[in-house]
Amino acid sequence: MATRVHTDLTIRGTTYPDAASAARALGVTPEAIRSAARKGRLDRVGTGRKGLAPMPVRIRGEVFTDAHAAAARFGVTPQAVWRALADGDPDRIGRPQRRPGRAPKPFEIGGLRFASQRKASRALGFSDDYLSHALTRGGRAARERILAAAMALSARQARTRKSLPNGPARPEPMEELHHG
Repeated sequence: MATRVHTDLTIRGTTYPDAASAARALGVTPEAIRSAARKGRLDRVGTGRKGLAPMPVRIRGEVFTDAHAAAARFGVTPQAVWRALADGDPDRIGRPQRRPGRAPKPFEIGGLRFASQRKASRALGFSDDYLSHALTRGGRAARERILAAAMALSARQARTRKSLPNGPARPEPMEELHHG
């Protein structure tokens, strides 16, 4: 008879003399016990969980039991956590995403200067992308409407400058450049 290789097996704090007695106590086969012992996974034998053990995840110094717990904490999907782990950048999870595209270019119309077309469009009373669409695809009427709005805004600003007690003020500085 061969010598027993798997003896004195400790499974979740209980020590069993051999694989057969551990299998009887846990309701599995002795081969399942021996297989788990070879793989070093005795902690999961007899629990009903199959497959790979959940991997702990560390994001910005905080340790989570698995990707699902991390996803719940940061309000993203587990797939986003796995993707960030695969990309080697788990710390990006939960941060605001960088917006794609170019930096805004200063825009000038009718003597008025703006940080971007979007800010100009808002200041003139149009929707965010009206200027962009009107200047690229719009006709003469759209350009006239924009110019009329710019002249009206310029006149309003001139009236407020004249009404200041210190006399005419310098033109307003251009707003800081950022997406808006």
